[in-house]
Amino acid sequence: IELVADVVDEQIVIKVIDSGIGIDKKDLSTIFERYYQASNSFLSSQKEFSTGLGLALCKEIIELHHGKIQVESKLNYGSIFIITLLPGKLHFEKDAHVKIGETAGAVNTMTGYMPVESVALDDLHDLEVPALQKEDESRYKILIVEDNRELQETLNTLFSPFYQVLQAYDGVEGLRIAHEEEPDIIVSDIMMPGMYGDQMCFELKQNIATCHIPVVLLTALSSTEDNIEGLMKGADDYITKPFNTKILLVKCNNLIRNRLLQQQKYQHEPASTMQLLANNETDKKFLQKVESVIEAYLSDTEFSIDKLAEEVAISRRSLFSKFKQLTGMTPNDFILNYKLKKAAFLLKDDTNLQIAEIADMLGFGSPRYFSRCFKNQFNASPMEYRNSRG
Repeated sequence: IELVADVVDEQIVIKVIDSGIGIDKKDLSTIFERYYQASNSFLSSQKEFSTGLGLALCKEIIELHHGKIQVESKLNYGSIFIITLLPGKLHFEKDAHVKIGETAGAVNTMTGYMPVESVALDDLHDLEVPALQKEDESRYKILIVEDNRELQETLNTLFSPFYQVLQAYDGVEGLRIAHEEEPDIIVSDIMMPGMYGDQMCFELKQNIATCHIPVVLLTALSSTEDNIEGLMKGADDYITKPFNTKILLVKCNNLIRNRLLQQQKYQHEPASTMQLLANNETDKKFLQKVESVIEAYLSDTEFSIDKLAEEVAISRRSLFSKFKQLTGMTPNDFILNYKLKKAAFLLKDDTNLQIAEIADMLGFGSPRYFSRCFKNQFNASPMEYRNSRG
């Protein structure tokens, strides 16, 4: 890059000359617009983060100084940006004089731009967002995967009042932290060094230990094809930069709330099936396997969590973690819930079956224990439930 400054016709002329890839002629009329990103830009070739605000901000600042900026460019030969300014201060109105220390605030006020670290706070000023809490009153964990440190800190500021925030700066680190910390939701940029966010998402969704974690992808690419590609790799949602921080926060909250609603519906509605809990093929296959194992040992009073973990081929620790995040229950509670749903079906479907027979078929050991568990679940004894309508 070459910088040339000169005085021409009593005007200051500054030229910024580069030998880059240049700008296509069809893009020259729009490069100073907000959020513009050239199709042949360095961003496209290197996949680096850009807000698309740089040149627009330059133009507005220069025009505030009664100057102008132009560009001359030829594709594959580089570009020349030409800035023309008037010397001195006589061309300014009296109330336009600004001291150096006041410049940043003045520019923000006059142009409508805000520092990136202020965006989240300003957006949230009038937004009432109830904090999500688990049953033990701990916060849900959110993992933010973003290589741009300024945006990373902005997102940290956005989410930290509501979530326990984990941070990673590339896809490889994000993948590692997701396995180690088991977050409840992940927000990730796509274009990062080491591993792109969509590839990280794909690998998470292929792994039984992490496939249930909702993933929201952030990207500067806005084409329908790019959005579809991200969703095909398992993303639960997709947001194009620049984005409204309110929308991002609410989307993340909704993904977690929807999971909780699915869990509550499964737990409390007798007719609901465990497939209600699965949002991807990996989880569907996992739950199908779990159901087949429980059915195989339905009447076995000695059936244990260790046996279930062995049958579905994951560790006991991973089984507990998976069940808690996917179903909202421990494996023991899930098995009990499954048996009670089965009992509710049998009570209505086959009125010739005695309650003691159903208790024995489902491995409860004693009719009294079965009746107590059933009433706790459905607020009615087995006989009351059988005699009720519906």
